[in-house]
Amino acid sequence: MTDETLRKMLSEMSHVWKTESAFMSWLRGGIRRMWSKHPVRIEFMKQNRIRIPNPNKNGKAKEVWGGVCALTGELTPQTSLEVDHKKGNHSLRSINDIQSFVESILLVTFDDLQLVSKDAHKIKSYAEKYNMTFEQARLEKEIIAICKDNKKVVDKLIEFNVELIPKTIKARKELLVKLMREQHKGV
Repeated sequence: MTDETLRKMLSEMSHVWKTESAFMSWLRGGIRRMWSKHPVRIEFMKQNRIRIPNPNKNGKAKEVWGGVCALTGELTPQTSLEVDHKKGNHSLRSINDIQSFVESILLVTFDDLQLVSKDAHKIKSYAEKYNMTFEQARLEKEIIAICKDNKKVVDKLIEFNVELIPKTIKARKELLVKLMREQHKGV
């Protein structure tokens, strides 16, 4: 497909895709849905899962299927595991990215994959997107989660033994971010 063909298609289908970005988003989603049913992904999960103690204390089964998160080393139930591409950050923003995107997502071997928890996968993706370490991304995501709730911000400031809590929400958040980043300086 050429740029000219893409422009013509988008013109004819402007009621479906208003922009090239909308088309690329639709295409990314379709390829990712293919990945969810990809035989290599499914077989990788089957071959790498193990029986782990049931984390649900009220569960009837003593053990459940799960695995070890490659990023954290934690035992994780299969329902909270994902098959991750070790090399992430696959871009599909323009027509020129299509082939490399498809190849990087779908043309994989077991050596290209790892089991990770859903939470760790989100952190890894954030780290790749913002060019930071896994630990830096974990801290930033923790800060973001706390800052969504003013009560949590205040509680966290109290944990830091802040005697004079700033009056504005913005100032509270800024102080919390500063304190948390200082606490994790080596990260």
